[in-house]
Amino acid sequence: MTVDIAIIGAGAAGIAAARTASALGKTCVVLEARQRVGGRAFTDRSLGVPFDAGAAYIHFSNRNPWIREARRLGIETRLWRGWTHHEPWLGGHPIAAEEIERRIAGYGELWEHIETLGEAFPDLSMAEAGSTLSPWAHATLTNMSRLGLGEEPTRLSLHDYISQWEGPDHILPEGYGSLVEASARGLPIRLGAIVRSISARSKGFDIATEQGTAQARAVIVTVSVGVLKAGHIAFEPGLSAPLLRALDGLDMGALTKIVLAFDGERFGLKPGDDKILLDAPGGSMSFEVWPFDRNIIIAVTGGDAGRDISRQGEAEAVDRVATLFSSLIGQDCRSHLRGGRLANWWTDPFSEGGYAYAHPGAFSARQALMDSGIEGLYFAGEATAGGRFGATMTVAGASYAGWDAAKRAAKHLR
Repeated sequence: MTVDIAIIGAGAAGIAAARTASALGKTCVVLEARQRVGGRAFTDRSLGVPFDAGAAYIHFSNRNPWIREARRLGIETRLWRGWTHHEPWLGGHPIAAEEIERRIAGYGELWEHIETLGEAFPDLSMAEAGSTLSPWAHATLTNMSRLGLGEEPTRLSLHDYISQWEGPDHILPEGYGSLVEASARGLPIRLGAIVRSISARSKGFDIATEQGTAQARAVIVTVSVGVLKAGHIAFEPGLSAPLLRALDGLDMGALTKIVLAFDGERFGLKPGDDKILLDAPGGSMSFEVWPFDRNIIIAVTGGDAGRDISRQGEAEAVDRVATLFSSLIGQDCRSHLRGGRLANWWTDPFSEGGYAYAHPGAFSARQALMDSGIEGLYFAGEATAGGRFGATMTVAGASYAGWDAAKRAAKHLR
């Protein structure tokens, strides 16, 4: 197989790159290791109803291209009501109203403090940035880090977080992954094509896969930072020193979902009676209750707690979450449990984590990752969206990065 552009990975970045390359008149092929498209945007239907095992929210939907794509494909989206409605639990009981007010005030205190730092403050960790604040502000920051970004606040660059675009979120009854999957239809995608090496030659590249070798004049690599750091793909010549330093400044968070499916028993809870267990083992855990009026509970944790529960495996993770959910409802839920799933990105060899974050002091690593140091080779994905777009860690960011890489590859070929 010989094409103008070979694209490694059929997630949002790879899909966007393929569409852009085709629109620019370039031949391309997308080589995907999994037996499905979408990458970390995946709608799981194994429990009988759809739920997003990975990306679930169309963030900053007022400027997110996936809103337009959903309209084009006739896929429903709904405005998300936000995150402040979760009922906090501590010590086996809902916390008092005055404690909730303190935590809400702590959230405001955190952002007021960030604003007072100005634009020239050093690239602190999120923990350092909040170290002088009240206990309530610090608790809010920790929960936001673990449950929003999937990592401990001591490891997260504050610059990286506040550079993100803001705006309303939308959710999809049929799943974000379903939307990404529908968008990929008709593209030249080879599933099960695990890429082992990419070798630069005099007039292009050889891409060695378990299905054979492809030749391309340019290559766009959209695999995760975790896959790159794990060395699952060999590069010839090796990656440049600046790019390796950029990879050192980035790592993958461990935002983790555990889904419980029930037989129709609702335990006195209504859809939207969401909870957050502040003293769950290893860190907070949120519980989304009967999303879209379906008989499932979606538990979310992150950071080291996410890594721990991922390593336990699915059966033990489901049992642990069933125990925690039982503590919230005051009875053992297991007699009504009909199945469970662990959405385990942390130990998935094709992901090696949820999404990329920058270490304190390494905010520039995202921009540096865009330059491979090898002519005709480009990296693109949610990790590189911070190079030009404030959309890292999102499906939209991956799409923007894919478009940008395809345009640069096409320009190189001209």
